[in-house]
Amino acid sequence: MSVPNVAHLDPQRGGCCTVMPYCVGKLLELPVTTTQDYSLFHILNDYSIDLWQRQIDLIMEKHGLVSFIVHPDYITNNRERQVYEVLLAHLAKLRAESGLWVTTPGEVARWWRQRMEMRIIEDGDGLRIEGPGKERGRIAYASEQDGRLVFTLSEPLANEPAGCHRA
Repeated sequence: MSVPNVAHLDPQRGGCCTVMPYCVGKLLELPVTTTQDYSLFHILNDYSIDLWQRQIDLIMEKHGLVSFIVHPDYITNNRERQVYEVLLAHLAKLRAESGLWVTTPGEVARWWRQRMEMRIIEDGDGLRIEGPGKERGRIAYASEQDGRLVFTLSEPLANEPAGCHRA
């Protein structure tokens, strides 16, 4: 998690321009997709989660990775810690209501590495996924409806953990 998706507070363009993990050779990069705590508190002087909520909504619209960098030494005061607790409560609510997958960067990296090894195979029964972690994958069908891209997911597998995939 070293490259931001945009130059969040810089006066010039920058960033990797994606909210999805990507590879640079064998390196899997998880972009930083939200404003960092230092910038929020000390540059913007914002002690709410309003900006983070707007960023989360935009990223979820694109089915991307919502990632945060929170520095323990920046949340030692009550004011900052309370903002962080509100953020965690908001993420827990999204997990419960929207199926947001809340996990560690290491688990995200494991999933994306498995995902890159999977293949969609066509046989007499239709399409299926093969490869390590195939039990966690689902096939999505894209279509256009009223000028918007819409995804329809295949049925989840019986042993799929709840909340691991978002349409």
